Amino acid sequence: MAAARMALQRPRVANAARMAGAAPRSCVRAAPRASALVDTAVRWAAAAPTMYALVSVNEYVTHRYYQHGEFNSSATLKTLYCKLTGAEEAPTVRGGGHIEHHAETLDDMSLRASPKWRQTPTAVALDEDPYRGTAFNWETTRLMLGQQAITSYPVLLAMGFSLASSTTLVVGAVLAHALVWNCLHPPMHGLADVPITDGVPGDVLKDLRSSAYFKWIYANHEGHHIAGRCNYNVCCPGMDHVMGTYVPPEVWRPMARMPERETPRPQYVANEYAELCAAEDAAAAELASVTA
Repeated sequence: MAAARMALQRPRVANAARMAGAAPRSCVRAAPRASALVDTAVRWAAAAPTMYALVSVNEYVTHRYYQHGEFNSSATLKTLYCKLTGAEEAPTVRGGGHIEHHAETLDDMSLRASPKWRQTPTAVALDEDPYRGTAFNWETTRLMLGQQAITSYPVLLAMGFSLASSTTLVVGAVLAHALVWNCLHPPMHGLADVPITDGVPGDVLKDLRSSAYFKWIYANHEGHHIAGRCNYNVCCPGMDHVMGTYVPPEVWRPMARMPERETPRPQYVANEYAELCAAEDAAAAELASVTA
């Protein structure tokens, strides 16, 4: 009898030992879930700086090599273009009116408005655009979206984002960039805020124009106009520091040749250009009537 009882107890003891040494099934299932949650949290936390960096790169490359036409003077880029496309000769980029915009901009960020200037081919080339090459209209935003997608999708998919999540991040980044650009750029040059009919609205972030961020990017863009080939980033500074093209205010401010004014020009003067043109035309008409 004793032997029989011992035989019956052995499986129970073995089972008890196995259960004591094994983790509960709920714990086993919870561990992968917790790990997945951590991975997701880390991935989304990394999304913001990743997208900022990607937008900064795209903004820099577009501004420097397309808008300023530096692609035309880079043998390396032209050779790379031909190898990638199979073309025998690289195209000449015109900059989409940006070079003309620089020629029209004075060092206080206002635009030339004299009748004589407005008759030049450079000024006439900008007349079809009510924002004179300063705004992101819907077509420009569409092009920026395509460019951003090409560079962003491989990175985001490699990070583990789904196609839907990657698309959300790309579209969100492009729209955020356009919001900042249109809030900053047209009115700093005396042009009207962009309405939603023309592009991403320029007045959505207007209350932030007095923030430290907007003050910094405003000054940074002043330096771009005054010093020339530097400070190519407008909304997302970063690549200028990497590429060695950042110039601080203490270097470019002494270069400025400010127009004579009775009072300092405000940073944002929407519709200033239209008012200057009207005033110049009135003065020219009055002078013509006097000398007639």
